[in-house]
Parts: sequence; C-alpha cells; structure tokens
Amino acid sequence: MKKISKPDFTEFAMYYESYIEQVDTSISILDQLKSSAKELTALYKSLSEEQLRFRYAEGKWSMKDVLMHLIDVERVFAYRAMRFARMDRTPLPFFDENEFAKNAHADAIPVAKLLKEFNACRNLSVTFFNNLTAKQMLLTGIASNYSMSVRACAWIILGHHMHHRAVISERYLNS
Repeated sequence: MKKISKPDFTEFAMYYESYIEQVDTSISILDQLKSSAKELTALYKSLSEEQLRFRYAEGKWSMKDVLMHLIDVERVFAYRAMRFARMDRTPLPFFDENEFAKNAHADAIPVAKLLKEFNACRNLSVTFFNNLTAKQMLLTGIASNYSMSVRACAWIILGHHMHHRAVISERYLNS
C-alpha cells in the first residue's frame, strides 16, 4: 500500500491534532484503515442486539449510532478530500454530527446492513486515497473555515476511528 506521510500542523484545524496523534506512523495509513475495519467488523458481529443498542448514559449514542457516526464522518472527510484533490476551491461548510446521528435512525437498521455500509465506505476511501498522487495529497481546501489537506483527511478518518474505538472499549464494553 501507498505511504501517506503525516500532515504537518498547517494542514488541519488544531481540533484534529488529537486524532492525528493516535495514528501509528510506522504502518501505512491505508493498511491501518483496512485492518481497523476488519477488527471493528468482527467486534460488532460478536455483539448482541442489546449490546448494540446500549447507551452508557442518558442522551449518549448507542453502539449502532457510533457505527453510523463513523460512516458519516468518513464520508464527509473522503468527500472533502475528493473536492480538494480535484482543486475545487469552494469552501465546504461545517456539519453537525449530532443532527446526523439523530436523523440517521441507526438503531432501526440491522447491524449486518450497517456493517455492509461501513465496509463499502471504508473500501471506497482506501481505493480513493490509494489512487492519488503525492502531489494531490498535498492539495488543500477550506472546510469549516479552516485549511485542510487531502492527506490530513485520510489521517483524520483513521484517527477519528481510533478515538471512537477507544470510547467503545472504555464506555460500552467495560460497563
């Protein structure tokens, strides 16, 4: 798999630094995206419907909501990366993750369908980033009023996934 070098601090809003810092720099981002998808898929397949609908506190997302959130965020960042890689200079707006989650109705979707969607989304992201040139990876655009590079989008997708995987372990599986 292609190596996508770590973005520097000028390529993303500082909000995303904690995600980017979670990524292992010794392993290809694309390989990590593939392996993390396999691991998460296996985990979700091992859980009961009760576990998948569990909320660790009032007003918090279920594990199905978290999975749909991962899908939504990955789509948004892959779309941003595509726009930037194609040199579209139109500033892209903020998106409200809580509105997305509220309106996705993930708990009503069978986990097999959510996992199919997640893996399709992940495969699309891996293929897209793998097909870009090194020059395209450095292209930037504006999202949520901040400059962001194409490669930062890949790192944020993975770091965001890792963040939520840790939340799942801490708050959903150890309760």
